Amino acid sequence: MPKSTKNQIMNALAALLRTKRLDDITVTELVERCGISRQAFYYHFSDLYGVVDYGIQTMLDELGAAKPEEWHTAMERALTLLREHRTLALNVYRAYERSYVESHVRRWAAPLVEARTRLAARGYGVTEDQIGFMTELLTQGLASIVLSWVEQGMPSNIIDRMDDFDILVGGCLDYTMERLAQKNRG
Repeated sequence: MPKSTKNQIMNALAALLRTKRLDDITVTELVERCGISRQAFYYHFSDLYGVVDYGIQTMLDELGAAKPEEWHTAMERALTLLREHRTLALNVYRAYERSYVESHVRRWAAPLVEARTRLAARGYGVTEDQIGFMTELLTQGLASIVLSWVEQGMPSNIIDRMDDFDILVGGCLDYTMERLAQKNRG
């Protein structure tokens, strides 16, 4: 079956999630909405959670990779998209364990943070391990901010919080790279 069937299923589930919790949606309801057979559904997905996973991955792919200097814009675009689909995002968040959602947030954030960390590390004598440590630390911080925002119901002030995080990261990385370079020289 074509990828369009997978997308049709994903879009139908997204429409249902705007008004219902994932736990309240059945495969029968979804296939009726799509106008496909249960067999067609199970050809593509093992359950509704598989559809959600596909939807999350599709969204992450659409957001794509950002250049290091565009990391703030990429974060803002992703968070604005989540805010625009607030009900859908909250229904998905509430259907999963926090650790599962956190793994997706970290997978999205890590390349952005790594690119930003590598940009800051240019010209400093720091090791790959040190860059990895800073990336991990800042990714955890970013994931924590995003998850707290979702837990609070996604109030509109997240862009201001990301501006503050960007300032913190810039200062933190500049200072830390200098200190790590000094450590490595001594």
